Amino acid sequence: MYHPYAGRRPAKNSSAPCNAPGEDTSIRATSTGVLIVFFRQLRLPVLLFSVFILLCVLAYANLEGIKWQDALFWIFHPHAIHYDKVGDATKFFSLMVYLGVFAFQIWVAERMLVTIFRKQGREAWKQMVNDANLEKIRDHFIICGYGQVGRTVVDQLDRLKIPFVLIETNEGLYHQLLQDGIPVVHGDAKRHDTLQTAGIERARGICVVIDNDADNLYVTVTAKAMNPKLRIITRAGQQRYAQAMRNSGADEVIIPEHEGGLMVGRMIEKYSIV
Repeated sequence: MYHPYAGRRPAKNSSAPCNAPGEDTSIRATSTGVLIVFFRQLRLPVLLFSVFILLCVLAYANLEGIKWQDALFWIFHPHAIHYDKVGDATKFFSLMVYLGVFAFQIWVAERMLVTIFRKQGREAWKQMVNDANLEKIRDHFIICGYGQVGRTVVDQLDRLKIPFVLIETNEGLYHQLLQDGIPVVHGDAKRHDTLQTAGIERARGICVVIDNDADNLYVTVTAKAMNPKLRIITRAGQQRYAQAMRNSGADEVIIPEHEGGLMVGRMIEKYSIV
């Protein structure tokens, strides 16, 4: 269980050090994750370039009967080829190799520049940080829905330092959440791949607070099937859905209007006592 004051930040005038002992480690881990995600964007050009190099080595070896080390050297240093000692086919092939290497260099450079320096570069960086955090998060809670109830839940979890991942379908809101540094997955919580991206197999629990009882019931059934050990808290708008959600595996079913009515009734009782 989490103590309600366990995760609060120290006050601004606190004498505690600003940097916690594990903060540097966390920053390094995030940076490493970002680099991994960044290099994944270069997988395709790097893979094709490797295949291109292999084919060029085999072609040089077949044309001139040289060792693979010499062929590899020729690819990156075409000036090392003595034009008076090779055949015409090798000369024409070396021109194609030179153009191919140049094209791959342009491709890789374009990928890097577009990611870092384009107008959406900052958002791309935020996206890579978010993806890196999603891959390493463990024992977290998944929040489905960022309506009025979902916002309150997220604020509470953030205040208590309880790890969570938010699933949001609205693209504009998704980009805003990225800018705010909130771990978020863009997609439909009813889809298996969206829940997998949110790390449902590694999650401790899920809170389903979508403004639709049918969707909440569907997500409850899906989440329970994907991770039977998951703790499930589900919102219901109507009493008739509440029992169906409990039967489908929900550990807790909350009816905000009902809970609000009970609270108002307790207040009335308090003030009616003379």
